[in-house]
Amino acid sequence: METRATTHPRQTPEGAPLNAFSVDVEDWYQVADFDAVVPFETWDRYESRVERNTDAVLRLLDDAGCKGTFFVLTWNAERHPEVVRRIAAAGHEVATHGRAHRIVYEQTPDAFRADVERAKQTLEDITGEPVIGYRAPSFSFTARSQWAPDVLLDLGFRYDSSVFPVRDSLYGMPDAERFPYVIREREGRRLVEFPITTTPFLGRNLPLGGGAYLRVLPYLYMRWGMRRVNRAEGRAALVYIHPWEIDPGQPRMKTAGKRGFSSHYLNLGRTEAKLRRLLRDFRFAPLRDLLGMAGPESGHATAAGAGVS
Repeated sequence: METRATTHPRQTPEGAPLNAFSVDVEDWYQVADFDAVVPFETWDRYESRVERNTDAVLRLLDDAGCKGTFFVLTWNAERHPEVVRRIAAAGHEVATHGRAHRIVYEQTPDAFRADVERAKQTLEDITGEPVIGYRAPSFSFTARSQWAPDVLLDLGFRYDSSVFPVRDSLYGMPDAERFPYVIREREGRRLVEFPITTTPFLGRNLPLGGGAYLRVLPYLYMRWGMRRVNRAEGRAALVYIHPWEIDPGQPRMKTAGKRGFSSHYLNLGRTEAKLRRLLRDFRFAPLRDLLGMAGPESGHATAAGAGVS
């Protein structure tokens, strides 16, 4: 059964919502834009920079006193388990980004289940802690993959963060709820969706979130949008970043991407400074904390730390 019950964010003592910070732990070549030129079977041939870049993100967060959620691509975790242990030891949440970074709607349900089940088990074996959160590669929960939340519910996940309420040729569900809601409920179990943040303007949702939008667009746009969500709507925003986005020295590769162009290399040299400003201007926490899922006794709490209304 699909429901649309909306939740509300926990308020900081100052009265402004605490926002969610997340990191999609991918290496520089493990992106949808490079699918046509870097097949999954060849990943081992490329220079790995994921360990040094993830450690750099960990240092940035430590400097800012910020905790977040790391959605780990577990092909990397299998080769660098010590990185996952460092993430957990620093007090961050470990969640999964799948194993092979495959677009969800290009997979069969059985292939998706096998990928995510293996990814979840791998991270739980490394950390010794349950993995309750998932994010799809390229936010590929769309109208073409409506079956995917049911698979996550079956596998014991408690939340997903794969829906982007925008129009885009690669991803997007423009009519989806903009704030956390219950996307699936069955037999007393719930799967909460924490969508990527947008702000409405002139009848459409403008993307915020982070990633390329943080890299390419002026920082003032990001700050304006997040303050609008926090202050005008009284809601928590969700930010995401990839470790390779603060690595301007990564190897160059020609690609047209999946949209006929690629923004992969744009403004890599400016991202770290923008990220530091973001961590200074806003307060952040892991997704599980905002959703009230930080402990085994948290039940089916929402982002307000209370039951779904």
